[in-house]
Amino acid sequence: MSIMWHSISGVLMILGLVGTGYALLKMHIFNDDDERLSKFLSGFVTKIAIPAYLIVSIPEDFTPQTLLAIGPKLVLPIASMLALFALSFLIAKLIKVNPHHKGLFQSLLFNSNTVTVGLPVNMALFGKDSLPYVLVYYMANTIVFWTLGVYMIERDTATGRQFSLRKTLKGIFTPPMIALIIAVILVMALIELPTFVRTDLTDLGNTNVPLSLIFIGFSIAKAQKTDLIPDRENLTLALGRFVLAPSVMALMMMPFELPKLLKAVFIIQSAMPTMTNAAVMARELNGDFRFASISITQTTLLMLVVIPILMILVS
Repeated sequence: MSIMWHSISGVLMILGLVGTGYALLKMHIFNDDDERLSKFLSGFVTKIAIPAYLIVSIPEDFTPQTLLAIGPKLVLPIASMLALFALSFLIAKLIKVNPHHKGLFQSLLFNSNTVTVGLPVNMALFGKDSLPYVLVYYMANTIVFWTLGVYMIERDTATGRQFSLRKTLKGIFTPPMIALIIAVILVMALIELPTFVRTDLTDLGNTNVPLSLIFIGFSIAKAQKTDLIPDRENLTLALGRFVLAPSVMALMMMPFELPKLLKAVFIIQSAMPTMTNAAVMARELNGDFRFASISITQTTLLMLVVIPILMILVS
């Protein structure tokens, strides 16, 4: 009972922060009519908070040896996400996804919320022993999202554009991806940042989760109530996240002899809600961020039902 309560508490924490953003606008504590506040939040999170978090957290959690050791383990989660990416084209075609957010829909389908939901859920279920595997999946998810996922979101607002290697590389090497590369270099070169720099980056990075979730609350507050009712696209995303994604992950691991804990963590991570930062990036790239925010909220709410089922399946 205590494990289940801790897991549900993690989801309730996220919903509480989303609710805070929602209340701030609905109670007119903040006025977002000109959208300058939302634009500031999305820009700050993607260009400052997330890069700062990556530069500090990865060197703290990895050594050159452990970083090299996780290399082979990255293959499985990346392969499962690429399989979902391939399936997303068929799924989007079958249910006739709105072209205005087709790329965003696909990104939401093959990426999961591995930190703000995945980390506390796995820690509650399996304890500290799960942390290395959680971070492996997180790194794979981060690489796929900030390359392929962001590119798919950007495609929604770049229809008809001819392929440009320069623009494609610019889209891949976003501030978070550059920060990830810097973090890996710091680990491999055994470079330790000065204390004051590390402290500043830690403080900035710690704002990533709350500001992202508050931003989602802002977006929900500006949406129509009917938008919160699941439609064909959002129902499909929920099934994709909670049924298709863990099934693909489980099938990927079947041929290999792997630790039971690794299998359990990877399945749990693959079955997390749609990725929080997708809404922020959609806003930053002038995409349909309200669609992303609604999907994130709906799938996060469904986690209250999914977590007990996942606990039974992986036990």
